[in-house]
Amino acid sequence: MESKVNLLLAQLKKVTPKGKGQWMACCPAHEDRSPSLAIKENHDGRILVKCFAGCGASDVVHAVGLQLSDLFPDGGAEHHHPLAFARYEKRKEQQRAEALASARLVLEISEAMRRENKRLTPQDLERERKAYFELRNAGVSV
Repeated sequence: MESKVNLLLAQLKKVTPKGKGQWMACCPAHEDRSPSLAIKENHDGRILVKCFAGCGASDVVHAVGLQLSDLFPDGGAEHHHPLAFARYEKRKEQQRAEALASARLVLEISEAMRRENKRLTPQDLERERKAYFELRNAGVSV
């Protein structure tokens, strides 16, 4: 028996893996030339879909002839919650924001120590380097 996620993926175009149980594909609910649909198979068998162009999960599954209940291992009888992926993404965004705030704080502390002519240890310098690159890679000017 083929898994539900494989049934969904078989209906999509330009499917590319993005990690264990994660894919990107063109959204079938709108004219999509480059992949904007994130698909994630959760540890409990739920399939989460998120179109970054704004299509709803129901629009996505209906476009390939499925129902929202097909995204759940038991047909959604107990776990149906269409906002699951949105909450997951919000949590990830909060974690990213906290990591960036922590990196900023590391740089502020390093700068304050230099102003006070305090010596930075090799560990301090390594933390500072990591914080600098984390902020720079996130597009934050430092």
